[in-house]
Amino acid sequence: MYFIEWEFWKRAVQSQEERQETERLVAEFDKGKRKYKIDPEKANQELGQDHTQYQFSDTPYSEGPFYAFNERYLEIRGGFLEERRGLITLISLFYISLTAVFIGFVFAFILEFIRKPELLFYNLGFVFAFIGFIGMSSGLVYYFFKRIWKFTRLELFTLRHIRVRFNRITRQVYIQRPDYCGGLLVLEWQQMQWPLAYGKEDPKAIGIRNMISWHPYVTGLPYLVTQAIGKRSEKLGDLPNEAEFIRRYMEYGPDSVVEPKVSSLFPWPLPCFYPMFEATGKNWGKWMTILAFPAVASIGVGYWLSQLLCWQPRWPQDIEDAGLADKPRPKTTTLDDYSPEIQERLLANADRWEIKLADKPKARKKRVVKDKPDNID
Repeated sequence: MYFIEWEFWKRAVQSQEERQETERLVAEFDKGKRKYKIDPEKANQELGQDHTQYQFSDTPYSEGPFYAFNERYLEIRGGFLEERRGLITLISLFYISLTAVFIGFVFAFILEFIRKPELLFYNLGFVFAFIGFIGMSSGLVYYFFKRIWKFTRLELFTLRHIRVRFNRITRQVYIQRPDYCGGLLVLEWQQMQWPLAYGKEDPKAIGIRNMISWHPYVTGLPYLVTQAIGKRSEKLGDLPNEAEFIRRYMEYGPDSVVEPKVSSLFPWPLPCFYPMFEATGKNWGKWMTILAFPAVASIGVGYWLSQLLCWQPRWPQDIEDAGLADKPRPKTTTLDDYSPEIQERLLANADRWEIKLADKPKARKKRVVKDKPDNID
């Protein structure tokens, strides 16, 4: 499910009317809540941190899933809500099947009319049923493309996987995403940040994925690039271990880490159920897992159907050849790579990513503690 990737990109290219509506809804939701602003000194310090020299862990390890691992590049699965993929597929396929049934009735009426033309003139029930099925079929098709299609394409008839490729020769990161989520990106490894992998191990990090990000201050793009990678963490240390695994591969080569198992991009049935159990994790008890199994298995079937009805395109030739001798280095993504309309919308929303000055804390009055009377214990 590419819902979060879609939401990020949709916010980056919102029209003025859409943005006003979004800000109105956010203001209502955050009413009365404390606003958070970034301290510019702290933000610049974090943005200037060189993650290529920062050792996240002493035990580099990652469960991927990986789709490639060689001397030139490492490729890992991306996606924020991979374990939820399948639910939209089941709902969409039910709707599409229902629509197909109604359209089938329309064709059945047409064939019957061709066989017996007199039905159209002497059988009012036939005429009303024919018109009714045409109306319902047309309504279902219209509503699908008007309201449902934008959600259906988050799982169906789209890329089978979001893939993130780390090329250690060109020192670039390539992200393959659908066009409605921002499309293909070519970014610099040196500018990348790991928002969730820095610092000490935090119990709150269990159950989430690693994130990689590029801030506008370093890329020059008028929007924040953020992408989740790998599996959901199951224990303390999973996120820094994965970050260190990728960092050592990029800095010191494939011999510096244990070679991982490489998964196939072909949609075999069994691997399609693995992401579903990422949602349960190892912390679930036996009975909880048994009770949740029917729901998990159903969404797993939807996940598999989604994979069958999607495709996985090849990388562009310049990225496929990146790092080979005498081959040019792929061009880093810039604002000029987008259409004039998208450029205008990106620039109109660029102020969202500015670092705002933090409110200065008010000076506290010194509290004067009076001497305690002798008669009070």
